[in-house]
Amino acid sequence: MTQYLDKLEEERKLLLERTKDLTVDQYNIISPGFNNNIIWNMGHILVVSESLLYENSPYQRPEHEFLTSNFQRGSRPDDIIKEDEILLIRHSLQQTAQFYKKCTGMNRPEDEIASVSNEVMQFLLFHENMHYRTIARLSEIVRKIKD
Repeated sequence: MTQYLDKLEEERKLLLERTKDLTVDQYNIISPGFNNNIIWNMGHILVVSESLLYENSPYQRPEHEFLTSNFQRGSRPDDIIKEDEILLIRHSLQQTAQFYKKCTGMNRPEDEIASVSNEVMQFLLFHENMHYRTIARLSEIVRKIKD
């Protein structure tokens, strides 16, 4: 599982780098042909990953200062996400894999910490990559609007 959590951290760094210079308005734009915006995709990635990581785990899911239900499957961005929530989501995305590694005590043998199957981790990375590609397309669109 270690290699999957390392990959998750690496992909999150790329995502955060790609979106670091966006304005609040750019995070919230729903472009024609899309059902959601950049920050919804980022929040959704976070909510789904935590759900998968902690669902069958003995560890407690982190608490957030924003409504995670706004980012669950089937939800849509109905309200503008303000800067403070954007920063919280970005920070939480950065911390998820590190936090889970710490909870599971990565110094123990792999079989003792394998509370999340390799198949779940593979799906998680696939899901994140799918949303990353959407975010990449959306960020290209919103950056053109800024110009």
